[in-house]
Amino acid sequence: MLLSTLFSRPAAWAVLFSLTTLMACGSEDEKDEPAPLPGRWQLVTQHSINTDASTGQTLTEQHQPGTTGDYLNVSASTFEEYRGSQLNFTAPYTYAGSTISMQGTNPRTDLSREVRELTSRKLVLYYQLPAIVMNQKVTIEATYSR
Repeated sequence: MLLSTLFSRPAAWAVLFSLTTLMACGSEDEKDEPAPLPGRWQLVTQHSINTDASTGQTLTEQHQPGTTGDYLNVSASTFEEYRGSQLNFTAPYTYAGSTISMQGTNPRTDLSREVRELTSRKLVLYYQLPAIVMNQKVTIEATYSR
């Protein structure tokens, strides 16, 4: 009874509408908009799965946190990956759709990555290691922040 009396007044509806609008505005501000790829990206976590290349059976699965020495430096034309503060590789790249296309030059290998998520604060890359070792295929999903 009290609620029906309270919400029969126009002022109560105005307050309810205002609160709803403010809550909606707050959640809109918290959304992270897409951002350009260039910048420094710190590795947060890496999830790798080793599978048997012939059967597809999962052999091992690992979740590893990044360290301060694990990061990417991405310019407008060059992709650099650092592991343990050491340059792992550098390559020119193109970025179209959801694919970062790169070729290593010595030896010539495909270093491409699929961009699964890119915002101003988060980058998620998915890729397969270029070499098959002991009949194993390794896929990686790496999450970065800045």
